[in-house]
Amino acid sequence: MTKFIVTVCLPPTAPRKLPRAIAAAMAPYDANLTEGWNPVGHWDRWTIHSSPGNAYLVMPQHDGDRRLVTASTVPRRKAALDALGPLECYGGPRGLLDFDGMRERAALTHDALLTAWTELTATHPPARPFSDFAARHEAGPERYSMADAREEHLAQPLVQDVARRAVAGDPHFDMSFLTGDPVAYFAQEHEEERLWAVRCAVPGFAVVTLDGSWTDADTDGHWEQANRYLDGLDAEAVVLDLLCHS
Repeated sequence: MTKFIVTVCLPPTAPRKLPRAIAAAMAPYDANLTEGWNPVGHWDRWTIHSSPGNAYLVMPQHDGDRRLVTASTVPRRKAALDALGPLECYGGPRGLLDFDGMRERAALTHDALLTAWTELTATHPPARPFSDFAARHEAGPERYSMADAREEHLAQPLVQDVARRAVAGDPHFDMSFLTGDPVAYFAQEHEEERLWAVRCAVPGFAVVTLDGSWTDADTDGHWEQANRYLDGLDAEAVVLDLLCHS
C-alpha cells in the first residue's frame, strides 16, 4: 500500500464543516468511485494529517484563531486530531498560515541533521558505505556473501549509533535511516538536498486546487508550480493536508 500527502485547497470553510467539504473535493479521485477502474482515481482512503514538527505553522498574531484546523475546532466524531506543538495546526485560511516560516523550519531541520551527523563522526571511527561491502561480495560471492556484506556494514559503530538513535526517536535521525545507508547519504553534496527540503516544506506530493484540479509530483515542475499556487492563494482560502492510501 502506498501512502502520500495531498494538499487540499478549499474556499472559505468553517473547521466543523471541513470533513464534508474535503470529501466533496476528493470524491472525483476515489479509486473506488466507479465499478471498474477509475481513470483519474488516486486514493483508497484518506485522513486529515499533520505531525508535530512538520505541521502548518500559524503566524503568531493569529494563534488561537477559531478558523484554524486544530484538535479543538474539528468535532472528534468527524476526525480524530491530536494536539500539536506551539503555533502548529492542521491547516486553515491561507492568511493565517506562515508558509515562509515552514520553509525556514525545513532548512534549519536539514542543517541540524548535518550538524548531528558531524558530531557523531567525531566520536566514532570512519565508516564505509554499503557499496564498498557490496563490491567485495561481487568480486568473490563464494567467499563473501551479500549477507556478510550487510552484516559488516551494519556492524560499524557509526552506523549502529545512527540506527539506535532512529529507533529511540531521535529528532534528527528518523526511521528512514534504518533502511537506507547513512554513510552514503551524508557523503553526497547537500545543497540540493537542502533546496529540496525547502521546496517540499509546504505542498504535498499532490495538490487539489480550488477549481478541483489534481496535480502531483509525477508532473514536471510540480513543486515549483505548487509553491507558486499556494503562495498566491486568497487569504481566506483554506489549506490543509491529507494522508492518502492507495
